[in-house]
Amino acid sequence: MPVGTQPSIIPYCGPPPVPEGFWSAWNGDPVLLAVFALAAVGYAAVVNRHGAGHGTRMARHQSWCFAAGWLVLFAAFVSPLCNLTSALFSARVVQHLLTIQVAAPLLVLSWPTRAVRWRGWARTLASPLGVPEIAWGLFGLFLWVWHLPGPYMAALRFDAVLWAMHGSLLVGAVAAWRTVLAPDGPAMRARGLLSAFGTSVHLAILAALLIFAPQPLFVYHLVTTAPWGLSALADQQLGGLIMGVVGAAVYVAVNLYALARWLMVAERQGT
Repeated sequence: MPVGTQPSIIPYCGPPPVPEGFWSAWNGDPVLLAVFALAAVGYAAVVNRHGAGHGTRMARHQSWCFAAGWLVLFAAFVSPLCNLTSALFSARVVQHLLTIQVAAPLLVLSWPTRAVRWRGWARTLASPLGVPEIAWGLFGLFLWVWHLPGPYMAALRFDAVLWAMHGSLLVGAVAAWRTVLAPDGPAMRARGLLSAFGTSVHLAILAALLIFAPQPLFVYHLVTTAPWGLSALADQQLGGLIMGVVGAAVYVAVNLYALARWLMVAERQGT
């Protein structure tokens, strides 16, 4: 496709923006906004029913974590960042990292520990996700699949595929971070930390492939990046750098936080 033409597909977040109109390009999808509202109402109902017995400080901490996670997801999918993903692959990487490395751990920390657990067939289906190696392995698979050219282009072309991408990444990230931040015992936490480290390694490999690829991998962006002063290859390399540097730093930070919590709990139990 020659530079200067328009892409033949219009993604869910709208046509590729130009810098002049970027800040006005908010996502007003009523269905998405309703989902955000229902999530806030549903969480409030869960906290009112199951969170009262944890003490004011714990309940406040969980509520702040949910509010922060909710705001991060709002920024990722409603703010102009959503529209920017139609122009820049690097913006899509930022959107993904906000979802899987910021919002997902916050949502794990926000869940009241006395909330209703899975029962019956639902518990049977969800139980494999409590195994750290499975949870992190599945999450890693999602990361690779959705950054391959074919699935990535399908997500741009079809809204259902796009939401399958976002949903699988968010659910996979929540399941994976739960094995580190809210595990069933210290042995599971240790296995979760090791599995998270393994994910950070192959995330770095994926980032390196994006950085050192000799040509752009995503043909859609051949005609969307020029207004932002980037070639498609430079945009792809920037996305790889964000994934490899920022993504790795977040993994280290969250895992250190989980390790510190583990040691604090062990110290309190030992005294």
